[in-house]
Amino acid sequence: MTNLRSCLTGLAALATFLAPPIAAQDAPTRTLFTNVQVWDGTSDSRTAADVLVEGNMIVGVGSGLSSSGATVVDGGGRTLMPGLIDMHTHLMFPQGLPDHENVWDGPASGAMAHQGMQTYVRNGFTTLRDMCGPASLSRAIAAGALEGPRYYSSGACISSYSAHADWGPQTAPLGAVSNHTRMGNSLIANSPDEYREAARYNFRQGAQFLKVFVGGGVASSYDPLESITIRPEELRATVEVAEDFGSYVCIHVYHAEHIQMALDQGVRCIEHGFLMDEATMERMVAEDIVLSAQAFMSYTAFQDPAGIPGFGPEQVAKGIQVNQGADQMFEWAAEKGVQLFAGSDMYTFDLLPNAILNITQLERWFSPVEALRAATSTAGRWLMETGPKNPYKAGPIGVIEEGAYADLILVDGDPTSSTEVLVDSGNVDLVMIDGQVHKDEMN
Repeated sequence: MTNLRSCLTGLAALATFLAPPIAAQDAPTRTLFTNVQVWDGTSDSRTAADVLVEGNMIVGVGSGLSSSGATVVDGGGRTLMPGLIDMHTHLMFPQGLPDHENVWDGPASGAMAHQGMQTYVRNGFTTLRDMCGPASLSRAIAAGALEGPRYYSSGACISSYSAHADWGPQTAPLGAVSNHTRMGNSLIANSPDEYREAARYNFRQGAQFLKVFVGGGVASSYDPLESITIRPEELRATVEVAEDFGSYVCIHVYHAEHIQMALDQGVRCIEHGFLMDEATMERMVAEDIVLSAQAFMSYTAFQDPAGIPGFGPEQVAKGIQVNQGADQMFEWAAEKGVQLFAGSDMYTFDLLPNAILNITQLERWFSPVEALRAATSTAGRWLMETGPKNPYKAGPIGVIEEGAYADLILVDGDPTSSTEVLVDSGNVDLVMIDGQVHKDEMN
């Protein structure tokens, strides 16, 4: 027994001697931004300060920060601000809904979605919130398997038959599964139990929040805007699942009575809402409900929607109807101070480079700083409220402060005076996502 012990001890010592040394962990990279005017995502104006990034986090904001071990970026007086956030995008069907039902499969659509992400990054967007698509894209980016902006996903948007996410052909027999459902873009549910099942399935797939349809939509074929496409008990079942996961439901909706019903069921996030009335806006303010604003599509693009790919006569008519209510809704939003974040709703390849116009369009009703907050700090706050499924829990998004994620852009100009400077992507000289530089045109 003693000899055996000695032998084992000797073997253990030999294994330790022969084993390769444990490599010391590399120290996190450090980047120090100097000579910049910082807009922190919340303040009314810019402030001269330095910003120190270590790894993927902001660890210092102020003057006299140590540059030891850091790559120094001299901003040359540029504006350093949080990266932009688009809270309503549809990257999985950039060729239009009909083509992605009838022409393109999931792999091709996913490849196109990744191409669309790069367009966003070049224009200064560091976070996207996809409103109908497989949550696997969000998981892939969070895991580092794909390179791109932070990506929050509703998972497949949930709809009843003849509602806004019923994208199958009109000749399809009852029970047929559409290509959009096979790709993970949409799910059909027609009872409280089916809505509950679809909601839980989305969270299983990695969704951070849920999207359902309460009224008709513009781009779809079977649902007039006035139609109510979900029953209160179905909506309540979906909200209960979201609450169980510590998250919330966003609803596609236009009319006041539809919004009021949804608020009664516990909905906290309104997408669109262009045909609401003043009393509904006041209720939203009182109950801390957030409005997702598609300013450019509703006010500008829908002035003449005939040129939008895939739009037939019915879609054109509905687009014009939405356009007629948008101006008044935004006036109430500005007057009453509703919480508002910016979501472009631009999904075709020709529109994606213009997502920034959704922010600049807000200046018709809001100040430049208010428009910027809608695309940074307010958006970031609602991303943080997605509960345990949120893949980015270490700090806030959409602000420049100690302990926040290092999602930053350097802009040649002053967006707090006019967001128009952001329209030319050439003015966005540097884009940093999670502490890594994805665009650098400083030289």
